[in-house]
Amino acid sequence: LVNSIETAALGRPFQLGMLYDCRRDVLVPGIRLWSKEQLQQNISNTAQINTVFTVTASDSIEEKSRLLNIDGCLKLSLLGGLINVSGAASYLKDTKKSFNQQRLTLHYHSTTEFKELIMNHFPSGEMAHYDNDVATHVVTAVLYGADACFVFDREVSSDEDKRVIAVDVNAVFGKLKGVSVGANINLNDNQKTAAQKFSCTFYGDFQLPCNPTSFEDAMKVFEDLPKLLGENKELAVPLRVWLYPLDKLFSRVVKFQHEISIGLSTDIESVIESLSTTEMKCSDLLTDTPALRFSAFHDKINDMKKNCYQCRLSLMKKLGSLLPKIRGKFIEDTALIDLLNDHQQSPFERSALEQWLKEKDEESDIIKSLLTQLNDPEVKGEINLNTNVMNLEVKHLVSYTFTSLGWPDVLLSKQKTYLSSTKGKNGEKSSESEHKTWLTPEIQKTMRNNLKVFKNMIDLNNSKSVKFIVASKEMENSPGSCILLYENESNEAVCFTPPSKPDCPIIDDIRCRQVVLKVSPPCPATEELKLLYKMKEEKDWKSQTVSQNQNTVTLTDLRPDTEYKKTRFGLRSQMIRATEHQFTVRPPESLFMGFICKRVQSI
Repeated sequence: LVNSIETAALGRPFQLGMLYDCRRDVLVPGIRLWSKEQLQQNISNTAQINTVFTVTASDSIEEKSRLLNIDGCLKLSLLGGLINVSGAASYLKDTKKSFNQQRLTLHYHSTTEFKELIMNHFPSGEMAHYDNDVATHVVTAVLYGADACFVFDREVSSDEDKRVIAVDVNAVFGKLKGVSVGANINLNDNQKTAAQKFSCTFYGDFQLPCNPTSFEDAMKVFEDLPKLLGENKELAVPLRVWLYPLDKLFSRVVKFQHEISIGLSTDIESVIESLSTTEMKCSDLLTDTPALRFSAFHDKINDMKKNCYQCRLSLMKKLGSLLPKIRGKFIEDTALIDLLNDHQQSPFERSALEQWLKEKDEESDIIKSLLTQLNDPEVKGEINLNTNVMNLEVKHLVSYTFTSLGWPDVLLSKQKTYLSSTKGKNGEKSSESEHKTWLTPEIQKTMRNNLKVFKNMIDLNNSKSVKFIVASKEMENSPGSCILLYENESNEAVCFTPPSKPDCPIIDDIRCRQVVLKVSPPCPATEELKLLYKMKEEKDWKSQTVSQNQNTVTLTDLRPDTEYKKTRFGLRSQMIRATEHQFTVRPPESLFMGFICKRVQSI
C-alpha cells in the first residue's frame, strides 16, 4: 500500500473507511467519506492464516513494543497517554512491581484475514461536511486475528538460592518455548514443581469464561485458543491497520505530518524507563528490613518513589501535549529536545538517581548486617521508649542508636523544589547543594566499634534490670551511631563514649629505689586512672592513682635488680579490665599503666 502508514490496532475498533487523526493517534467517529454500499462494493478479502508464539523474560518498554509490533511514533503516543488500549494490548500497562519478581511472558499471535479497499475504484468522496482539520488519514486495510499474552510471575525472597531460582525459571521457560497450539502439554515432576510457583495474568482478544490464574490453567486455555476465535473465525479483531493520507485524495486537506526521529523517541523512552526503574527499586527497599524497622529510612525511600512517580506523570503529560502540535507542524520538534534537556538538568536525571539508589543500597546492607549481628534474644527492635521507661523492672536501658538515618537529603529537597516549580525549571546549580552520603568510611568504622562495645555489654550483662534495644534518633554530634544509656527511669539519655586505651608511661628519671614516669592525661570519659605494678614473686598488685591534671608519677620503694610483672588491659563493655596475658621485664621497664572507667560521658 503505497503512501500508507501501517500501525498496530491495540484493541481499538478500526473499520474500513473510518477516519483517523495521526497527530493525536485517535479514530474520528461519526464521519465517513463513503457510504456503506460504496465500501462493500470495493472491499477485497484475502485469507491470511498464520500463528506465532514468542516467549520473553524481559519487561522493558522496548521488549513489550517489539512483542506487539509497535513502532516508535505509536510508542510515543502510548507514553504520552494519547491512546487507550484494550484486549491483549492491556499487557503494555502491566509492569513488574519489584526486582524480586521473576517474569515470563508467552505471546500468542494469530492472523486470519486481510481486508482492503480498492482505492482506484473509489469516487472522490463526500467532503461537504468534512472539516479538513479533523482527520489526516482514512483506514484502507485491516489485518484481522487475535493476540494473547500469558504473564507468569513468581515472587522471589531475598534469602532464596539464586541457582535454584534459575533452574526453576529455565525449566518453565524451556517448556513454554516448546508449546504448540492444540497439543497436550505434559510436564515432568521437576517442571510441575517449578510451574506451581508461578501465577498467571491473562491479557487477550478472546472472551474467556474465566481468566487463568495458574500455570496449569494457562496451558489449558492455551490449548483451546484456536477454538475461541469461532468456527469461521468470526470473532477475530483488528490487529494491524493501514492508513491512507487524505491529502492524496483531496487537495484542500492540509498535508500531514512531521515525523519525529527515532533518536528522540528512544531518548524519551529511556527517561521514562529510568524513572519507572527507580520506583521499582524503591518498592523493593521499602519491603526490606531497614525500612520496616526505621521510619526515618523508610520515609526517604518513600519520598523518592513518590517524587519519581510525579515526575514521570508530569513528563508523560507534557509529551502528550507536545506530540499533536509537533506532528501538525504548529511547533518544531525542538520542543521535545528542550523537554529532554530540562530533564537532564533536573534532579531526576539518570546518573543522580542511580547514585542515590546505590548509596541507599549500601546503607540498607550495612544496617541489615548490623541488625543481623544484633539478632540476640536480649535485643529488642525500635519501640516506644516510654514503654520501657515506665517498666518498673527496667533500671537501665541501653540502646544501639542509628543517628544519621534522618540526615538531610539534598537530592530529595531539590526534587521537591523542582516538582513544585510552576515552570518545572531548575535554578543554577551550586556547589553547596551537591548530594553527599553520610555513610563515610570513618563513620562506618565508628559504627563497627560501637557494635563491638554494645555486644560486649550484652555478653557481660547478667541483670534483669538492664534492657537492650536498637533504635534510631537524629544526633548531629554523633554521626553514624552511638550507644545511648537511659538510667533511673529517665527518658533523658547519655551517650556512652568508650574510654581510650592509655599510652604506656615513659621513663623520665631512675634512682636507686624509685622511678619517675611521664604519663598522658586520661581521656574525658575516664574517671579513674591507675598504674599497676608488682614484684614477680608477689601475688598482689600495687597501684597508684593518676589524677586528671597529673603529668608524672613517682613509684617508690622499688627493689634494685628485681623483676617486675605488668598487665595488659583490654576493653570489656563499659569497663577496662586486665587480661590474662602477662610478661616479665626488669625495672623500670616493668611498669604499665591501666585504668578503670566507672561512669560514662554525658551528651
